[in-house]
Amino acid sequence: DGALCKYKYYPIPVVLEMDELEEYSELTEKIKKFVIEENGKIKISEDGKLLVFKRSRLLAKARQKIPTLLKLMEKYKDDNSILVYSGASTMEKSETGELTKMIDEVTDSIKKSLDMRVHKFTAEETLDERQEIKHYFEKGLYQVITAIKCLDEGVDVPRSEMAIFCASTGNPRQFIQRRGRILRKHPDKHMAVIHDLVVVPEINSEQENYAMERNLLQSELKRVHDFAILSENADFAYTELEDVTSYYNLSIF
Repeated sequence: DGALCKYKYYPIPVVLEMDELEEYSELTEKIKKFVIEENGKIKISEDGKLLVFKRSRLLAKARQKIPTLLKLMEKYKDDNSILVYSGASTMEKSETGELTKMIDEVTDSIKKSLDMRVHKFTAEETLDERQEIKHYFEKGLYQVITAIKCLDEGVDVPRSEMAIFCASTGNPRQFIQRRGRILRKHPDKHMAVIHDLVVVPEINSEQENYAMERNLLQSELKRVHDFAILSENADFAYTELEDVTSYYNLSIF
């Protein structure tokens, strides 16, 4: 109805490394033990939900996400108005192996590797600081804002033209809210761009893991479908992921 601007959507495959895939498989097997029937419906017990959360965090902080992000942003290093959504997980620093928050590693990597003007926008910043960050972002003094959830609700950044989703989420409300941030209209914005880092299994991996890997991909494709179907370039998503979806006998649309 013209309330939001149009957008192009680009899913970017990110492959889990072998140890990450093994941990994902172990968590999946544990989760199966917590499947219960309640009032005639199949659901996961509260203890099982903790494992599901842990498995989601594993996907959100997949080790190849930051190298993939930096490679993608290389061609945008002179641009402005970019939002980057990070996961809330802790991860190992690429240089020292020390534990750090993923958003800090994402922010520092963009700053150091690409020499871009970037600032994080999280609950750690005060309300006044967030207002200042938004103002500097609007004026182009900050090229990039990195966030976890603070931009999900009630924060308007209409000048943003591009969003990069590093954090995988199967929560429709969350990714609809995040898409809404980037689709706000602005006089100088005619088309928004969304890049989505999608965790996919390795093609031609061991057949014994096929069913588990297919389920992993299927959960990610739910989000891809919802993003792609309303985009201006829906065919791109199909083409970009065709090899892996064909191998696992799945479809985006």
